[in-house]
Amino acid sequence: MAGRTVLEVRGLSVAFGQQPPVTHGVDLTLKAGQITALVGESGSGKSVTSSAIMGLLPAGGRVVEGSVREGGADWLQTGAPLGRGLSMVFQDPMSSLNPSMRVADQVAESLIVHGGLDRRSAWKEAVALLEAVELPDPERSARKYPHELSGGQKQRVMLALALACKPRVLIADEPTTALDVTVQRSILDLLRRLQAEHDLAVLFITHDLAVVADIAHDVVVLRNGEVVETGAVRDVFGRPAHPYTRSLLAAHRRQVRHEHAATGPVLIELEGVVKEFVTERDLLGRPKATFQALRGIDLEVMRGERLGVVGESGSGKSTLGRAMLGLMPIEAGRIAFDGEPVDAADREAMARLRKRGQFVFQDPYAALNPRMRVGAALREVLQVHGRPVAEVERLLAEVGLEDDVAGRLPGGLSGGQRARVVIARALAVDPEFLVLDESVAALDTAIREAVLQLLDRLARERGLTYVFISHDLEVVAAFCDRIAVMHKGRIVELGKAQRVMTEPEDAYTQRLLASQPGQKLHQHFE
Repeated sequence: MAGRTVLEVRGLSVAFGQQPPVTHGVDLTLKAGQITALVGESGSGKSVTSSAIMGLLPAGGRVVEGSVREGGADWLQTGAPLGRGLSMVFQDPMSSLNPSMRVADQVAESLIVHGGLDRRSAWKEAVALLEAVELPDPERSARKYPHELSGGQKQRVMLALALACKPRVLIADEPTTALDVTVQRSILDLLRRLQAEHDLAVLFITHDLAVVADIAHDVVVLRNGEVVETGAVRDVFGRPAHPYTRSLLAAHRRQVRHEHAATGPVLIELEGVVKEFVTERDLLGRPKATFQALRGIDLEVMRGERLGVVGESGSGKSTLGRAMLGLMPIEAGRIAFDGEPVDAADREAMARLRKRGQFVFQDPYAALNPRMRVGAALREVLQVHGRPVAEVERLLAEVGLEDDVAGRLPGGLSGGQRARVVIARALAVDPEFLVLDESVAALDTAIREAVLQLLDRLARERGLTYVFISHDLEVVAAFCDRIAVMHKGRIVELGKAQRVMTEPEDAYTQRLLASQPGQKLHQHFE
């Protein structure tokens, strides 16, 4: 029966070792047929709370006090019914799925272990579940390995796994954070349909308030391990009572920034640029099939401009950014940086370009050597380019980091700190131009805003030119002067940010804007 209480969390406090608790008296109520969102910044206690509910706290973690009850049973005493009463969808499906098993085998394994089915019946049921979560061509996709599926398809497999044993409670931990807007929209719509069809109680963990406004019935706001506000989404977002909630909502009330026309000359010019990747080779290693990632790109980037590049995964955004800096050869066309040809095969020209243009990668943790301390990583770049190693402290200060960060490893930094470190490393060569590839995609709202403010300040102080690659149209519109919309290797729309956001001309741009979450959130502000 929809609306009945399925799970009650009362007074939940969690600590690690002998340290003080990191969560303090957390209360949650999950109801059948409803989605409750758990929101807050990184470090607020969202994941610790969900791990405690699931009985999956890491080593050293312990529940100091509290209860997690379903009916009269306390899961903290009897053990969370993982696989049956409780299921989980994790943020990164690639790290959650077994890369050596076909996806249907992974779903079937759960049915065999928890459902008692034989292998043949489990396979048949697994394929049916893959069809239920709208995986394209489920009979064929069932035999694929995770690496053969897109991000959105892998997340659908995770949903099939979660639903395999007919759970009463589903916990979804940032399930759409890394997905582009159209895929995110399809996953959110699917989750909402499955929740209604199966009468699930869903705990949806996220830092994205726009998604919360679109999908959730109730919201619980966490700050420093404490619940500061809870209630129906329409009430909390429409009339927030706590200052922290108001600050989170304020970060989403962005308007398209006042655009300035770049007055400088053309810095980067692309004419008819084509980039191909070999997708299949014959027995002798000769190309048998290719894929065109860029299909005749014509584009100019003005000095001092901020050009946003948006589009779905596979549209060619990152390939375009890499080609601009000569990080990969092109098959046809011409690229020029300040009038000088960009040729990936010309080592001298590329060495000169590296001092003027830098690429800031999407995942700062993967971009940094986990065994090299931050100071050493910055000194290495300075030494290679013949700059004084004493500039490490200045670089850290410029990106808003304390001196002690120099002695720390990347694993000991927050996501926002790591993002600042990779920006500092890019600035170490004193560049004129940065390609920022999804550089704020995985950050929560407040940290993302802080990094964007940093980039804004650096652009003004240093006179930098940016190509800002993102799947978040609102962020691009707030930060960039112009927007280039890419689809299947082509630029289908190019214009001033405000015009593209309010009067899109291309049907694909219109579809992207319609898929963007947050329409309901904006209604609360009106």
